[in-house]
Amino acid sequence: MDVQTVRRWIQSGRLRAFKPGKEYRVREADLEEFLAAREVRPKGSAPSPLEPSLFKGLEEERRTPVLAKALATQAAAWLRAVADSTTDLDTALGIVTAAADLENLLSIILGDEESSKGLSGEDLGEITRAMKLLEDVSAQYSSRLDWAIKHAPPDEVEKHRRRKAEFQRAQSRAS
Repeated sequence: MDVQTVRRWIQSGRLRAFKPGKEYRVREADLEEFLAAREVRPKGSAPSPLEPSLFKGLEEERRTPVLAKALATQAAAWLRAVADSTTDLDTALGIVTAAADLENLLSIILGDEESSKGLSGEDLGEITRAMKLLEDVSAQYSSRLDWAIKHAPPDEVEKHRRRKAEFQRAQSRAS
């Protein structure tokens, strides 16, 4: 504990002490009482390592729909962020990169018979919707770059052209 913190507690009257000279003295019983009153205990038992905290309390059959809806919701939020002209292009590129990674992962899951066999039609619909939105994130970023090239000050046009070329190369490698 920091000495200044303890002094503040003493000076505010939260911690009992006495000052026989220049230094404060705290009785062991007063310190124990002070610490016991401020003890922090966990509110419940620790979650089982087998139970992911994201799905705590959800039955197995409800987990996939919740996750599928969450993916579609996040994809829509990313699309709005990339479309928003107040989002700078570097931030938008970070979003596009994350969206592409997630889209690739979902493609792998849907392409793997073992992984996708337990998905309901509704789950597949939500995941397909999420994948379409994730594709739209890249398309929106490309449109933002085109707009930036057309409307940027002359000294920034080349920077945006390079960014567009890098983006197109990255997309062709991912395909």
